[in-house]
Amino acid sequence: MSAGLDGVRSRAHSLKTMCNSAAHNSRPGRESVSKRIGVRAVRAIAARDGGACIYCGATAETSGAHLHLDHLTPRSAGGADDARNLVTACRRCNSARRDMTLAQWSAYAATKLGLKIDPRAVRAHARRVRIAA
Repeated sequence: MSAGLDGVRSRAHSLKTMCNSAAHNSRPGRESVSKRIGVRAVRAIAARDGGACIYCGATAETSGAHLHLDHLTPRSAGGADDARNLVTACRRCNSARRDMTLAQWSAYAATKLGLKIDPRAVRAHARRVRIAA
């Protein structure tokens, strides 16, 4: 066996052990937002947002967009896992926004994606969530 092939096999083995998603996801704080806030809250947010991306309007039915929960105030900036701080966003918008504030995201989305986003309107919309008991 050649030395080069041993290196490839050892890297493949280390990648296998590093990428064990069960171990990765079992770390504290790594569970999904949906699991942290509960099914009722997720359904209430989806109903409030009409099953569409709050930023661009994409839906699973019309565009095949997979919708995510997006923090209005990013967790990295102290944002909570609270229904009033979460909106539905398509993968494109959620990934592009990263950890920007709503004001930064509004400016970025206007120049790069051609979207017109009113941060105050988005926040006001997010406050309208009703979670059934």
